[in-house]
Amino acid sequence: MATIVKRVVGALLALVGLALTVVGVWFATQLGSSGTAQFTVRPATDNPVVIGPDVLNRVDADVTVTATPTEDGSVWMALANPSDAQAVVGGSEHLAVTGVSVRDWALLTTTTGSGTAPALGAADLWRQQDDGQGPVSLTVQQSGAPETLVVATEEGELDSLTMTVVDKSWFVEAVVAALVGLFLLLAGVLLLTSRRNRHRSAPVVPPAPVAPEASGAHGPGTAEPVTGVEGEDGTEPTVPLPSAVRGSPHPAPDPAGSPEPPASHDPHDPEEVTR
Repeated sequence: MATIVKRVVGALLALVGLALTVVGVWFATQLGSSGTAQFTVRPATDNPVVIGPDVLNRVDADVTVTATPTEDGSVWMALANPSDAQAVVGGSEHLAVTGVSVRDWALLTTTTGSGTAPALGAADLWRQQDDGQGPVSLTVQQSGAPETLVVATEEGELDSLTMTVVDKSWFVEAVVAALVGLFLLLAGVLLLTSRRNRHRSAPVVPPAPVAPEASGAHGPGTAEPVTGVEGEDGTEPTVPLPSAVRGSPHPAPDPAGSPEPPASHDPHDPEEVTR
């Protein structure tokens, strides 16, 4: 069970680490060391374009918006309070920037309203405005938030609109994310392969040899004489038991000094008769 849990954790760490590494490296290469992010849209329209505070004031860094008209065209852009800009544009047909797409580095837009927009440059509510035949840029400082940016063409159409944000901390964060992802990836791979390597590197211990039983020089079933054998562990030698004493058919002579038994009288002995 512990092995299965370790493998699951290792696989999850490897996947998360791989994702963080890829995302971190991709962001680092796209942003560069300066941390510059650019989002572009090509509307190809002569209707006004409105960028609200939910896009301009979404980050802490300053935002620079650059509008480029078509060839031989001119463009006008201005900043104002969101309520004032909405009052001027009104319900006329315009292109609203609703957000950004980090994957495509593009501005997301939608067309809303109907009718022709009034002369926007004639209003006196704009905080900052600029116009020109070539690309025109305005920088939105977050200290003046909230603000709304309005872009309109005086001649021709709007070819492209680019929003640029510079934040060096984004590059640092991308590099840190890549390093953390690489660490998690290596940790996950080690967890997945540690058990397998342990099985491969485990030495095979051969079974211990079995000592053969001691057998005598005689064949099986033959009794061997018991001899005194000194124990290998330093104990006293084993003393064989004395053999049993068998009775002899001829009794041993009595030791010297013992009285002789009286001789038996033979009635046929002449000496005995004479006696």
